[in-house]
Amino acid sequence: MKRMTGVLAGIVTAALLSPLALDQARSQNDAAAAARAGVREIGKRMGGDVVSQSAQLYAAAHRESEPGGTRLISDIAYGSDALQVLDVVVPEQAPTTPAPVVVFVHGGALIGGNKVTSGTDGLLYSNVPRYFARHGMIGVNANYRLVPNVKWPGGPEDIRGVLGWIRENIAEYGGDPERVFLMGQSAGGTHVSAYLFHEASHFDDGPGVIGALLSSAGFGPSAPDTMRAYVGDDEAAWLANSPLGLVDSYTGALVPIFLWSAELDPTRIETRVAQMYAKLCVKYDDCPRFTQYQGHNHVSQVMSIGSADSAVGEAALDFIRDVLEGSVTGARMSAL
Repeated sequence: MKRMTGVLAGIVTAALLSPLALDQARSQNDAAAAARAGVREIGKRMGGDVVSQSAQLYAAAHRESEPGGTRLISDIAYGSDALQVLDVVVPEQAPTTPAPVVVFVHGGALIGGNKVTSGTDGLLYSNVPRYFARHGMIGVNANYRLVPNVKWPGGPEDIRGVLGWIRENIAEYGGDPERVFLMGQSAGGTHVSAYLFHEASHFDDGPGVIGALLSSAGFGPSAPDTMRAYVGDDEAAWLANSPLGLVDSYTGALVPIFLWSAELDPTRIETRVAQMYAKLCVKYDDCPRFTQYQGHNHVSQVMSIGSADSAVGEAALDFIRDVLEGSVTGARMSAL
């Protein structure tokens, strides 16, 4: 049976809702529409103020949504550094069989950011693992070491550390260590994709994941000062050790990838996403699933997940389900 279209589903749902539920749905939709309008007003630029303003807009949208149905276990150590911690979000109703696992890795230009965004009452970025937990999966929200207190290949090593913890422990939380997805946003996408194409960071049996979702990822070198602190003074090494350089020489196992950018992303981000898309088309002898989200900026796409602004979350969920059902593989990744 085909999934109902958004319009038809809305009509059917509205017909079944009580007046109170209808009022709540309208309030949620109004808050999501206000967030999108606010993002449009911010425009096509990037900076700390864009992150904080977008966070306030989407925190308001999430306050109107139903946050229940999940349980949070915070600040579990996966390494010895204070930042090597993760949260696990599980469905309130424990899965009857081992559930797929989705790991979210936040952005922050390699030098900042946090799995919990300040000033949002814990709603962001916990919205991402909470969304997947509400759909019967296990969500993981990970921090990682920040430049200048980490050197290359510390980013991929931290991703491996998270995956190593999952291999050993996620079954206790109802998760399946054989069905793990990585999701990275901005600099988090840098570390996730660097891990995917840095075979030296993998386990003996491969990368240990079955799919990856990359949201406006930083595929090329970051700011010069950051790269000097992270990689060193050799500028040729900056590109060689960035995802755009690593993918060229990678010969290991390939996993399905869904990458996306935003209409209001900085041009340098969209350009590098396009470059990675082209490289993956060649690498996989087929093109990956790709979307440019209209009306979103560099951070608002992932902030919208779990709110009434549902496009990004639904597309991510569709990709994960397609991979789990076997209709998307490492050799055949494009949307069906």
